[in-house]
Amino acid sequence: RLERLDKNLATTDIPLLSDLGHCGRTLQAVGQVSAKISLIALTLIPTSYSGIYLPWTTRAYSWCLSRDPELRLVAWSLFPAFCFHTDKQGNDGYTGLTEKPRITVDDPAKLLEVVAYAIGFVSCARAGSLRVALKDCPQNEELDEMDNNEESNQGTNSQDVFGVLWNALGGASVDIIAVCSVYSCTKCDCQRSNTIVPAADARQEVTLSDWLPYWFIASSRQHEAGSARFVRNSCRFVRHAPPEEIALKTSPLGQGIIRRLSSSNREIRMAARDAIVSYSQVLPGDSSAVTQTKQANQVETMRIMGKLEHDLHGPSIVVEALALVAGSIGEIAQMTGDAMRSVLPFLVRHYCSANVFLRAVAMEQLLAVSQAQQVPLAQLLLHFAGSIASTLAATLEHRTPGAPFMQCMQMLGTTAPAFLGQFQAEIVADLFIWGNDTALKAVAGILDVRLPVVCVDQAASIFSRIFLMDEQLMQQAMARFVSLLSAESEMDQAQIEVNIPGLLRSCSVKLIFNLVLALGEEALVMRQRARSAVATVRCILDGSSEVAGSQGMADIVQANSDVGAESSELSAFMSRHILGVLAYMNELLREPGAASQGEHRRKQGVRAVGGLIELLGEQTARHTSNVVATLTPALSGPLAASALDAWVVLAETLQAVKLSADQVNALLVPLLGAFIAADTDRPAIAQALDRVVALHRSAIKKHFAHMCPVPEHPLLATSRTVMHKLGKRVGLRQRLDA
Repeated sequence: RLERLDKNLATTDIPLLSDLGHCGRTLQAVGQVSAKISLIALTLIPTSYSGIYLPWTTRAYSWCLSRDPELRLVAWSLFPAFCFHTDKQGNDGYTGLTEKPRITVDDPAKLLEVVAYAIGFVSCARAGSLRVALKDCPQNEELDEMDNNEESNQGTNSQDVFGVLWNALGGASVDIIAVCSVYSCTKCDCQRSNTIVPAADARQEVTLSDWLPYWFIASSRQHEAGSARFVRNSCRFVRHAPPEEIALKTSPLGQGIIRRLSSSNREIRMAARDAIVSYSQVLPGDSSAVTQTKQANQVETMRIMGKLEHDLHGPSIVVEALALVAGSIGEIAQMTGDAMRSVLPFLVRHYCSANVFLRAVAMEQLLAVSQAQQVPLAQLLLHFAGSIASTLAATLEHRTPGAPFMQCMQMLGTTAPAFLGQFQAEIVADLFIWGNDTALKAVAGILDVRLPVVCVDQAASIFSRIFLMDEQLMQQAMARFVSLLSAESEMDQAQIEVNIPGLLRSCSVKLIFNLVLALGEEALVMRQRARSAVATVRCILDGSSEVAGSQGMADIVQANSDVGAESSELSAFMSRHILGVLAYMNELLREPGAASQGEHRRKQGVRAVGGLIELLGEQTARHTSNVVATLTPALSGPLAASALDAWVVLAETLQAVKLSADQVNALLVPLLGAFIAADTDRPAIAQALDRVVALHRSAIKKHFAHMCPVPEHPLLATSRTVMHKLGKRVGLRQRLDA
């Protein structure tokens, strides 16, 4: 075939490769009809990529991509099909090029637009999932001599492919971009069509760094059409990237896409919406690790949307794009996931805004989320009522709520006083931290309660949020809290002295619960603040420190900022409250409404148990059974990783304590039970068990006769070996008893 097609080629000044005689002369550097036909054949005929033809093929294609001004458009349009082929070593066409394609900002706009469209499919081709899906393809008489029955590597009739490509590339009235319409991907486009066959030769992932040299196309303000195409096709890069590169927080490509959300061009903003959502969309066949990363990306995306909105101070057209991103995340998020707890407040806030356009966009997205989740909108809002409560309350400006607020109340099937009263703790604390005193007064007015009374009733929630601020902000917030309590009394010409220690003592139990929960925060600085806050509360409740105003409170917090886990006073203090704290954690993790708390909050609760163990120190030995009872149910499911970390902390804390046989078995038996019942978490559970056995070798040896046996399993070989060696060292009578 190559010899017959080669007869159409004119001579060229490019040196001939004499050792490849079967190929004849190379492509001409002029956009003639014969050159286009030959380039199409070169790209699509499998023979071009076999044996002695491969070096000639890659060299010729490299030349067409970067040097010839006329054939570059054709070559780039066919580049995905070229990159799909591999050599005997498994290298794809992109890797085999003698030189990488050179594309610069000075290239013609038409070429940049073609590159922007084709480059995404190049990623699909290198991943092995590119397909050419044609329907009602035109025929070309010049290609009748080609075999009509033989299929190409893409699984489609060769003449049909040639016909479409020739029609797109040869006709002056046909846009060259049309050639890319024949490409599809079994992974990227699986949600658009059910007729695309699964990839039979899927290869390894393609690193995102390969596409960064082309990012200037997306940043160009002179070629906005090409920018929009490139940004939209970025989703193909993401879907074929290695799992370790798709974390949105650390992805340079993702950060660039986020910046495009603020573009003045709506087409670019919509393309960025599609691209950024691809970081979060779970596809069929994704592993559990990839799924977890994408679910984390959903939460990260919503955090970024909130920050962009806060920093924007710009027109509503950009906020529209943010709302559309939020709606898209809500459509793909799990009902039990944490992303939904950010999506719905974001959309509800804009639904209650004064901007009619944004209200319409927000409602449209709420309905889309409701339809995707297959849950009526009223039921969806009711399920996440706790998440949207503060957002709704923040829209209040006076005692008479606006129409959007009342419409939400109607959908929730409740009244404003009942709703605000049910979620009063979260609402009051959030509004205070946000500095929305207007909404606070409106809430108090609707509840028909004086504002100081509302603040005193929710002092535990407010104090726990204040204590987790940095020193300067905490001092300012404490002064504002005192001022807020005093303002109403001054209006009544009554002198009321705000007694901070008295307030702390009145809400000490709930305050301790909230601060212990903060020990499970992901950020180290927040955990450190929570620990110093617990120490501060201990000092005030024990009467060891005097408080005089907000400055005095700040001094106490500063004095306890470096408190360590080995503090005997703090350990004894927490030991007095351990049972109540664990009961609070059990309610958070295992009560019927635990699922509505959100996975993030439940994981925080499990991590908080580990932080509580560190505060207790060796005092934990007295409460081993209670701690184990709290952690055991979390050893399976999405909380397993956090529970295992807390379990290892428990074992390390008790290492210096002389444990009884029952206490040692309490550390071993739940892990063995979880291992037997687990499917995917067995390696992690086995590692935790190995750690427990290694830390408590002496206790196991001492009580060997009463130890639970470790079952025979390859993953438990280390623990079994240690137990076997310890068994040999005990006395004969003890071994017989065992």
